[in-house]
Amino acid sequence: MTTDAPNLFKSIVLFGLFFFMGMSLQAQDKPSSDFEQFNDQLKNEYFSIGGLLQTIGDYQFERVTGENGFSVGNARLQVYGEFDNKFGYQLQTNFVSSTALLDANMYYNVTPNFSVKAGLFKSPFSYEYLTGAAATDFVNRSSVVNQLAPKRQVGLQMQGKVADGKFKYTAGMFNGNGFGTNANDDDKFLYTARIETNSEIGDNSNNTFIMGLNASYEESDNPTSGAGLLSQLEGEQLLLGADTRISYQKMMLAGEFIYSTINADAGWKYNPYGYYVTGGYFVTPKTQLLARWDYFEGDFIGASSESIVGGVNIFPTDFSEVQLNYIYPVDQGADFSQIQLNLQIAL
Repeated sequence: MTTDAPNLFKSIVLFGLFFFMGMSLQAQDKPSSDFEQFNDQLKNEYFSIGGLLQTIGDYQFERVTGENGFSVGNARLQVYGEFDNKFGYQLQTNFVSSTALLDANMYYNVTPNFSVKAGLFKSPFSYEYLTGAAATDFVNRSSVVNQLAPKRQVGLQMQGKVADGKFKYTAGMFNGNGFGTNANDDDKFLYTARIETNSEIGDNSNNTFIMGLNASYEESDNPTSGAGLLSQLEGEQLLLGADTRISYQKMMLAGEFIYSTINADAGWKYNPYGYYVTGGYFVTPKTQLLARWDYFEGDFIGASSESIVGGVNIFPTDFSEVQLNYIYPVDQGADFSQIQLNLQIAL
């Protein structure tokens, strides 16, 4: 028997153990009266409290000692609200992050269809990245989004919608170096924009088609960490992307492609890029099966990867979720396969 075979068998056994644990939680489902009461008492238009708690289990057979086990993935608390349908705010912190402050922004609704936002928040790039941590399809986002998306930034943004909200546009100007120093470290800016169209399929509002186009541009003189792979290089950086998501009855299909062009000050040119394709199906109202093809080409400035990801999402209640993922690295084999578990409460 090859080395891959016993490890693959162990992966299947461990995956099955976690799967049946999640199914047992679903079987204990109860009406969400406490959750509804929480929303009634602590959430209103001008002041709301929210939170996210995630415990992550991560296991890989061939791995450096000390990296397998459990961790607290997120311990977030946020307050947000809006006054008179005009002025809004959001503050969010993560107690397990080295930079505790995640979001600190305010916005003004100039009209019902146009607003201006300022502060620290997610730059408008990539549907998957803009999806909140509590609502991602898998335990982790795709490789290309984790590597290339511009991440959270400090800056100014305008956002609008037309055609009854079926067409949205967003554009922003940011420092371009994340939030590590809370200042612009090179006096140059990151420009990011996204346009998105969304429509219903048929008469059911839950059947939707979403498509987005993304772009960002920056001339960086000072490399930094924590704001994406491109922020670590000096030079001219252009990032282009497209994404789509279709939800129809019990099925879901999503995909995204991101391509970058980097003209480094040292004279080199790089083109890291990547994509993913995801399919999902609700086998029961509270159980979703997922599969993803995940690919990233680092072009010498980042680690390339190619993997197949299988997932099960179980929703015991309106505020809880169990995610179980099996990651098979195509270029490495079963010995380096990975199992991830996420136990989550989101309020």
